[in-house]
Amino acid sequence: MELWRMALAPVYAACLLGLLVAAFAYGRKDVTSRPYRVPLLWFGLLAGVSLVVLRYVQGTGAVLASETAVKAMGSVLLVLAAGLALRGAWARTRANVLRGSAPVPLDEAVAALRAGASPGWGVYHGILDAESTLTSPGGVPCVFFDAEVREVAADGRRGPLLSHERAYAPVLALRGQRVRASVSFSPASLMAPVEVRRCQALPGAVPVSWYQTAHPEALSWERVGAVGESCLVVGELRRGPVEGSYALVGREGGPAMLVLGPQAPATRGTLARQAWRHFAAAGVLSMAAAVVLSRVL
Repeated sequence: MELWRMALAPVYAACLLGLLVAAFAYGRKDVTSRPYRVPLLWFGLLAGVSLVVLRYVQGTGAVLASETAVKAMGSVLLVLAAGLALRGAWARTRANVLRGSAPVPLDEAVAALRAGASPGWGVYHGILDAESTLTSPGGVPCVFFDAEVREVAADGRRGPLLSHERAYAPVLALRGQRVRASVSFSPASLMAPVEVRRCQALPGAVPVSWYQTAHPEALSWERVGAVGESCLVVGELRRGPVEGSYALVGREGGPAMLVLGPQAPATRGTLARQAWRHFAAAGVLSMAAAVVLSRVL
């Protein structure tokens, strides 16, 4: 078996190297394009080959049963490491776009597209708009909100959670002075600052005794996309399905990233820190997986 281990070690090293390259390559795509399928298939193939080798080369069912758990643990660690690497590459790509691209007004980008040019992937500036509006728990007319309603606590701290509310308009749009473009989005691609506003607690979220005198006051820690707010969209400008319409989408038609207000520098730093945290965690998990798998390979 020692000979088999020596023979398979370079193969596994090459497979893990290929997996790392695939993680960085597919990490440049959007999350909705499901780039993690290829790494998962790769891991499944490695696990299947490992079980076949253990079963038919070593030939002892007891060893297979005892080592399967260890191999499964190592495989899970590698899957988690690949997922973190993908998320880190996704965040790094968007941070690089925000750092290296100057915002282009939507009107100018559409004019260039009509003239035959291809604005391509970049950062577009305009006003947030939607056909239908919502109202956040804090009373702000908006096109989307994600709010945590909490009890009022001392010293401005977050009190106990009463409810978690979120809602999104069916269609978001970026509006310029003369044109308008729909924005493909997902909740994970909306970047907005958290603001604190006073609100009323919903019935059922607090004990009935609280309502004996007046409606209890609470605080809404909410991310809100207000109607008419200045925003940036990181994506690709394309012609829409209807003549004269336009759309902003992510890579391969996935969701574009929407950054609200003057948050581009802060968002760029946040994405860069997220990328490094994900890469560091992926490295730690990869080392742990290597230690675990070295016991059975």
